[in-house]
Order: sequence, then C-alpha cells, then structure tokens
Amino acid sequence: MASFVDRVPQRALMGQHFKASLEAEAPCRFYIHGIEQSGRWSLASQFFHENVEDFKRNYVEVLARQADGLPVPVGDMLAQALIGLGAQERELPTSDHARAHELQRRSVAQTYLMVIRDVVSAEQVRLLVPTSPGVTVVVTARANLWDLQATYDFRPVPLDELPPDAALQLMAERLGEAVTTVEPDILQKLVALCEGHPLVIRRLAARLSAHPDLAQRIVGDAENSSVGVLELDESKWLADHVYDALDDELRRAYRLLVLIPGPDFGAGAAAVVLDADERLAAKLIDKLVDGNMLRTAGSGRYAYFRLLRSDAASRIEDRDDRAAVVTRVTEWYLSELDPRDGALANRWRVGATSESVPVSVDRGEALAWFRAEQASVLACVASAADNGQHEVAVRLCLGLYKYAHHQGRLDLWLDCLQAGLRSAELTGNTAAIMQLESHRGAAHLAKEEFEAARASFLQSLKCAREIGHAMGEQSALEWLGKVATAEAKVAMAEENFEVATTKIDEAFRYYDDSEKVVQLAGEMMPADQPPRMIALLGLQRARTAAIVPDHVASARWAGGALSFFDLSTEVENRAKCLMVLGAATSNLPAGDDPVECFEKAAGLFAEDGLRRGEAEARFHLGLGLSGRGQADDALVAYQRAHELYTELGAAEADEVLRAIESLGL
Repeated sequence: MASFVDRVPQRALMGQHFKASLEAEAPCRFYIHGIEQSGRWSLASQFFHENVEDFKRNYVEVLARQADGLPVPVGDMLAQALIGLGAQERELPTSDHARAHELQRRSVAQTYLMVIRDVVSAEQVRLLVPTSPGVTVVVTARANLWDLQATYDFRPVPLDELPPDAALQLMAERLGEAVTTVEPDILQKLVALCEGHPLVIRRLAARLSAHPDLAQRIVGDAENSSVGVLELDESKWLADHVYDALDDELRRAYRLLVLIPGPDFGAGAAAVVLDADERLAAKLIDKLVDGNMLRTAGSGRYAYFRLLRSDAASRIEDRDDRAAVVTRVTEWYLSELDPRDGALANRWRVGATSESVPVSVDRGEALAWFRAEQASVLACVASAADNGQHEVAVRLCLGLYKYAHHQGRLDLWLDCLQAGLRSAELTGNTAAIMQLESHRGAAHLAKEEFEAARASFLQSLKCAREIGHAMGEQSALEWLGKVATAEAKVAMAEENFEVATTKIDEAFRYYDDSEKVVQLAGEMMPADQPPRMIALLGLQRARTAAIVPDHVASARWAGGALSFFDLSTEVENRAKCLMVLGAATSNLPAGDDPVECFEKAAGLFAEDGLRRGEAEARFHLGLGLSGRGQADDALVAYQRAHELYTELGAAEADEVLRAIESLGL
C-alpha cells in the first residue's frame, strides 16, 4: 500500500519556496522535523515526485543515523552523497574536507535534490550543503535543528499531528473494507486517540482490519487509562534512540514532568517538579520540545504526546522519589489555588485555609489561571489522594468549587468530588464532608438529578448539625429549598399544579428554617455573613415566587437582595438578582426596565467568566428587545447567546435558533 502523505500545508509551503528559489536562481533548503514515524521521509519523497522534472529526475539520498541510533560519521555521509552523484568509491578523497570540496565541485551547474535522512545534529550537515543554485537540500530530523535555519538558511517544516480530516482519511484507507463495520462515532474516537500520529493510525488500523469488533473495546480501554492505543514496548521503541542520546539532566526532566497531574503544564509546575528555578525549567522544556519529546499545547503550556506519556512514566527510577515529587507539585498547586479562589468569591470554606481567604490576586488574573490550570488541579485531587495527602486532596477540591461548578464540566467535577470525599472520609473530617456533600449536591442539581441532589444536601445538613456548624446548616437548608424550587418549576412546566404547589410550599419552609438558623447563630457566624445569607435567601424566595407566579413578590425580594449585593464585590450574585428582577418586571406594568436588567446581568456574567449565565442573559435580552420591535438589536443578543450555548454544548442553542428564525430577518 502506498504511503499516506497528505500534509497539504507543508507541501504548499515547500512548493512555493522552491519555485521562488528557482526564479531567484538561489539554493533551496528545508529541514523537516517531527516525532518519530510522523512521515518526514514520506514528505521529502513526495516533494521530489511533485517536482521531479524541475530536478531533472536527479535524486541523491544520504543516511545520517545508524540502526542503533548513533550518528553516521560525516565522512561516510559525504561518501554517500558523492557516490549518489556518480563518483566511484575507490576514487573518493580520504579526508572529510577534501570530500566536501569534491561535493561542491561536482554540484556546480548541476540540478538535483539531496535528502539527508534522520539527522541527529546540525553539525552532521555542515559540510553537505552545496552552494550551487541548482541544488535543493532537504534534511529530515526528529529534533528541531534550529541551527540549520540560523546558520545555513534552511527553512523549517514542522510536522505536527495530522489534522482530523487527514487522520480520518488515513484511518479509513488503512482499514479498507473493515471501515464499513465500525460505527462512525467509534471511528472518530479511534482517530482522536491516535492524536494525529500516522504510525499509531497505521498500527491501530492493522489490528482492526482483521478484527473490527475490537473497536469499541479499544476505545473504552484507552479512555479509562492514561495509556494510548500502542503497547508500552511500541511507544518505548519510538523514544529509545532519542532518550539514550539525552544528557542526564534532560533524561530526568523527561521522566519527572510526566508526574505533573493533568493533560498539560506550564513552566511553574515544571520548576516545582524538577526542584529547579523557573528559567532552568523553561530551558529544559524548550530542549525537549525541540527534540519532539514534548509538544506545545497553547501559549506557555506543554504536554507529552499521548504515545510517549506511558514511556516517560515507565522510565521513572527509584532515585526520582515519585512520592516526594507528587507531594511537591500538589502542594504547590494548592498554594496557587487558594488566593485565586479567594479572588473569585468571598465565601466561607472549612479547612486549614481559614474561614475567609484574603484576596491577594487580581480577579482577571485568577480567571485566566483557572482557565489554564483547571484540568491540572482536578487531576491533582486524585494524585494527592493516591499519594496519601488526604488533607491536600480535600482542600484542592474545596477550592475548585466556584470555578469548576460554573463551567459546566459537571461529570469531571463529580469525579473530583468523589475523590475529595473519599479522602475526607478516610481522615474522619466531618466538616469537609459537610461542605463537599453540599458541592456534590449542587452539581447534581445543575444536572436536574433531584433525588441525588437532595440526598447530598441532607447528608451535608446531618454533618453540620453533628458538629454544630451554623453556616453549614444554613447553607444545606437553603440548598434543599433550591431543590424543591427546581422540582416545582419542572412540575409547573408539566402542568402538574398540585405537585408544583407542594414543592413551592416546601421550598419556602426550607428558606424560613434557614433564616432561623441565621437569626439564632449569634457569634457562631462571622459578623459579615448573616446579612449576606439573608440577601441570598431573598434571591431564592424571589425565584420561587416567580414560579407561583407572584411577580410583585418576586420583584420585591429580588430588589431587596440586589440592594445588598450592589454594595458588595459579588458580581455573580448581582447578575442573578438582575435576572430575576428583569423576569419579574417583564410581567409588571411599572418598575425596573427588564431590558436594562438583562443587559447589565449579561455584562456582569461576562465579567465573571460565567458563560452559561451570560448565555441565558443574552437570550432573555433578545426576547425583551424583540418584544419592543428592535429586531436588529435582538439578533445581536441572540447570536451571542447561541455562540455561548454552542461552546458549552448546551441544548438551549436550538431554542435560540428558533428565536432567531422568528425575527424574520
């Protein structure tokens, strides 16, 4: 079967530069670099065949790496080049420089392509670069040999992973007739697991072409482990030559960086793992990236290729002290998390970080940090727990709540909470169980899993009463009221008015009980908490009154809560009050302007980085503007709502599309 090439952008770049060099009568030089078996030689070969007439069918190939991974001596490489140009072996000069001179002489007024394969270092190429304008040189290498660009004017051609369409095409071609027996969604998942690596795709397709029934199992096994679709010995083979050529410092970095939890990492985490300063860590990362042992994963972020992650983990040695490394990095993430969580919400937390975390970083910086590090911190919870650091696992989990819960990745968040709760239970930390159960209930409520949510909040309430934690008791009762409110809303939509009425009454009872806890708490609560809790209960009552519907009461409760939060730094709660107030006044002849309420709420949600809240606010803003006949402005609001819901993968995106169609624009 012919080698798959594709690589359309790279071929276009090489073709354009080659044609420009011909017109300028200048030498043309490329170096193609990428991870092992990424198609470097295939691309060079395709380049020759696509321009074969321009090269007058003259092709010279030089091997630069021996089978054991060691570099071929420069003299032997020069000999290969000269013999490729027609020299007899017995006529070859003896010294390297004499051979280099002969190569230059034989290249004068000649036209040919020379491919130097699997170069280990730029020094190997120094004497093999003809200056004749008719000669094109293509170097292939695993590492990014930037010296070739800086010193000899080679143009870099990096081979990243294949784009999804090309990867799918290669998989389909290699599967042959078996492709028709694999479900399309499973095929897409198989391709994604291969990370666009041609070798992995070819090997996996070879297995499946004879046994396509294995596809589902392979996907399941790979998704439930950190190991890729290649066996460990296969990925080790890909890395052996390069690993053996690294110095001790780079070998250690390659081994230890895999212990950073999560899919990618920055130089800060790397410095902690390597027990080095950040500048040195960054230099080591750069060298590993240049060697295609790591890849870039966004601005300032790095990751292992999936097929090398298991290889790096397998090379960890006893002297590396895995447990100490994991301890360092998880404790570092906790120290980075605490102030950033404090910047997002002035809320109480149990645990060693105290009841109120002082804000010491900018809110915008905190949001940017969470966006970059959320997956890593989620993974840190399980890593810390597995490492016996149960207090760290609990505190990480508690600190993630504000950001993780509101970003919509609820299944991942529930898995994280399970690990945190296990650590809290193992250490008998009832206070932590109380708050983590509340967080778990909130996640279930967001998924409309009402029975699971109620069970978690009841467990949280039980723990709070066991240890006499007034704020925990107040919170659990408030959340139980929110569960009843959500159930009432569903029942009302289903026109089950008897159930809806029962649930509305239940919600108000819970809110009343929660307020009684606040009134009786006295010094058991910090002085700043009771007025805040009363305001939050006002917001919940406003939401419940809207279901009745009692729009006057809803507007009154929401307005009262808003008057408190307007004087605070709690952006999200201000936005929530405005949403309820806007909905209520939309149904009243006088009062606050609902469009203005929704517009302000959308801006506040956006400021807080809460995409779902912003999407809902934009949608309601569109409804309000449409109702006033401002179709063009409504369209802008709807389009933003649709964009946000689509990013979240939310079903509400379809409802927004229907609203856009109803505008008739």
